[in-house]
Amino acid sequence: MNIKRNIIFSLESRKKNGVPITENVPIRMRVVFASQRIEFTTGYRIDAAKWDAAKQRVKNGCTNKLKQSASEINTDLLRQYTEIQNIFKEFEVQNVLPTTEQVKGIFNARIKDATDRTDAAEEPNVSFWEAFEEFVKENGRLSNWTKATYEKFAAMKNHLNEFRNTLSFDTFTENGLNDYVDFLQNDKDMRNSTIG
Repeated sequence: MNIKRNIIFSLESRKKNGVPITENVPIRMRVVFASQRIEFTTGYRIDAAKWDAAKQRVKNGCTNKLKQSASEINTDLLRQYTEIQNIFKEFEVQNVLPTTEQVKGIFNARIKDATDRTDAAEEPNVSFWEAFEEFVKENGRLSNWTKATYEKFAAMKNHLNEFRNTLSFDTFTENGLNDYVDFLQNDKDMRNSTIG
């Protein structure tokens, strides 16, 4: 069996106030087969000016905001492309047309496994506050947060700052979380439902 497929890397098209976003844009991988489409996040972002749409790769010599180089990003995009191709080849050998859920599940498991092995060897290079801001920005956009939800997260940021202005991921051990809950209960006079 031969499964016809098309694998495309492109920048996600987003607009803010009707104006296309051109900085720090997520790179997506789109897989089309059997009249079905799957969108994958690659885990990378790049400015539109640094993206070569024809080659579907980051332009040589460019880096993104996390200082990831074009060669680093492009190598991983090729790895993801190869992984998708391998998944389809395995289904072709079995003479089975996969569902989108099967392709997605296998791909995500394999990429996560490879990422976990890599992450275990590397220290995180993103600060707690950078991760917090990215979380608010991405989840706010994806979940279409209301103004009130953004205000809650702004209040949470203030509480975290008051609790300890030099936070890192290492702060939030079991003891660190308990200390933060105690701070919210005792210093901020919050109820358990609010803290939750």
